Amino acid sequence: MAQSMFLKGKRVLVTREESQAQSLCAMISEHGGVPVLVPLLSFQRSSLDEWKNAGEKARRIQTFDWLIFTSKNGIHYFMELAKEMDLPLNRLPKIAVIGKKTEMELDKHGLQAAFIPKTYVAEAFLPEFLEVIHKDETVLIAKGDLARDYIYKGLCARHIQAEEAIVYSNKPPEGADACLINTLKEQAIDLFLFTSPSAVETFMRIVCEAGLQEKMQGKAVVTIGPVTKERAERLGLSVDVSPEQYTVEHMLKEIDLYYQNKECRS
Repeated sequence: MAQSMFLKGKRVLVTREESQAQSLCAMISEHGGVPVLVPLLSFQRSSLDEWKNAGEKARRIQTFDWLIFTSKNGIHYFMELAKEMDLPLNRLPKIAVIGKKTEMELDKHGLQAAFIPKTYVAEAFLPEFLEVIHKDETVLIAKGDLARDYIYKGLCARHIQAEEAIVYSNKPPEGADACLINTLKEQAIDLFLFTSPSAVETFMRIVCEAGLQEKMQGKAVVTIGPVTKERAERLGLSVDVSPEQYTVEHMLKEIDLYYQNKECRS
């Protein structure tokens, strides 16, 4: 069946980390769009001190009842840490994950999640998780350096013993500022895509410092997830599309509807 060409001729700015952006760029092309990739995120293992601290907690993994992963990056770098420490994966505690993509990453390592929330955000995870965890159980949360501490604080507020292990860092790649500035000056972008709050923050910092706010006027802004949307709006962006289901596939469907409605109004 032929693909709907709702993005025909439209230039779409993609701000995802480069290796994770390839499938999204391919989907944009399939729908007639022109993906313009300017990665504003790059992931690597956490700082030496944080990595060492995470390793000390991983060494005590059998003292925890639950291990929580909030992203596929968390799984990737925790498994790298486990391999480095020769930590047997069959001795890991019960695992909880947020999101289908995170679950799929877990499956690559031959592991299964004991808990997945119905909605893929921390605000939904916490109340559902509190229904399955016992008061005397302990939790280790593997996360990135810019990830929120919402789950950790929520568990502590319920007097549940929890610790965080910072296993990866998230920084703009080298040359991101110049690349974005040149792109905005040289190309007319029709649609801006943001899939994380940190990408929004980096984008707005660069745009404001360079005085390029006018390049976004009248253009469509798309976000995935309520946290990313809230951050974008707080930084002064007007969000046009933000799907209720936080996946790239649902985002593309909502973009299609957005342009259909726009044509009806014109």
